[in-house]
Amino acid sequence: MSLRKIFLRYYPPGIALNYQRNNGEEYMHHIDLLDLTKKTNPDEIVRKILSGDYNESQVAATTSNNNNIDIISPSEDRGLKKAIAKLQRKLQEPTKKKFYIHTRSDAHILPLTNVAFDRIGERCLTGSYDRTCRIINTQTGCEEHVLREHNNVVFSVAFNLPKCDRVVTGSFDGTAKIWSASSGRCRSTYVGHTAEVVAAVFHPINNKTICTASMDSTARIFDVETTQELQNLTYHGAEVITTHFSRDGNLLLTGSFDRTAAIWDIRSKSLIAQLRGHTAELSNCVWNFPCDLLATGSLDSTACVWDMRQLDKALYHIRDHTDEVLDVAFDSTGKRLATASNDCTARVWDVKGDLTMLSVMVGHTDEVSKVCFSPPGGILMTASADATARLWLVESGLCSQVLAGHEGEVFSCTFNYSGDIILTASKDNTCRLWR
Repeated sequence: MSLRKIFLRYYPPGIALNYQRNNGEEYMHHIDLLDLTKKTNPDEIVRKILSGDYNESQVAATTSNNNNIDIISPSEDRGLKKAIAKLQRKLQEPTKKKFYIHTRSDAHILPLTNVAFDRIGERCLTGSYDRTCRIINTQTGCEEHVLREHNNVVFSVAFNLPKCDRVVTGSFDGTAKIWSASSGRCRSTYVGHTAEVVAAVFHPINNKTICTASMDSTARIFDVETTQELQNLTYHGAEVITTHFSRDGNLLLTGSFDRTAAIWDIRSKSLIAQLRGHTAELSNCVWNFPCDLLATGSLDSTACVWDMRQLDKALYHIRDHTDEVLDVAFDSTGKRLATASNDCTARVWDVKGDLTMLSVMVGHTDEVSKVCFSPPGGILMTASADATARLWLVESGLCSQVLAGHEGEVFSCTFNYSGDIILTASKDNTCRLWR
């Protein structure tokens, strides 16, 4: 058995070791390095790997049966140390980079709904009230394709990561559709919902299924190729407004206006837990990267953090906001949580160990509707109804840049994987790319 290649994942830090057995068969061994910092001693990490102190990552456990192996020999540790040092250098990249407007797209004739990047940021998707989704080249700002077959608002847009050769859209016409990202042709339509589809996502491992969430109070899982409905998740008592697969694709998280989130086991087609604790509708719910924690935000002005080991009550109940919590987001390692509120602020929390508020972002003059961390985690971006997006230093809460220029509410913002491109979307019918 020999080590052939070492692959790096920058955000969050991790490595994948490509081995070849004596019979020629290859396999990958994935290791998460979520605690890596610029001060970490690479020799200590290699020692832990050699001694088996690092477990295989959750994703690898679903694709490999090599959980108990001697994953690297001492003679191969030099290349591993170099790889770890490269990850550390990436973590040291400056957080005070300035972004400038690169391109502006004003092709939509009605307000936008949602936006998304592909894996490396070469293309982005925009959904709109004009019933279309557009695939835009981020280098040129030009449209590559206009996806036109929906009969109502296109509300949800997503690529099938990491391949990004397909696009899924969810619409107020009650359907989801999958499109070819290269040709713009509609490949298939998924029917069954009796009200608006407000979320649609691909299975994260094999892309063979999609999950949709709808205002008809259900979430549904469909086979991508046959369009057959595989599961109809009907436990919620009100509109289902968001859905997310766990990292390994075995669990599903749904959030609802019934004031609860639910966790489903896709394999056994069963409800694992319903998370109760909020007194008003949920605005969002998300897993962290390791999927050992999840967060819920609510219009009751609070957010909750839940531990997957004990779901009968919230691990933390965040009550510091003075108005509705409109969004929640973890950083790439899953150790920090950001909350956005109608009180015009965002806050960042350390959720590993005792709950600690790290910073408060004050400066917006209207509600903050969206938050997201930069891939390295040192910057928080916020989108606001005051027509701006802002960049903040996570450690201090100081505003490092105001992204101004939109003429209406900025309701969405996101970084590409590398963190060097920003996409903002506004009710002024435009999206802007910043570099």
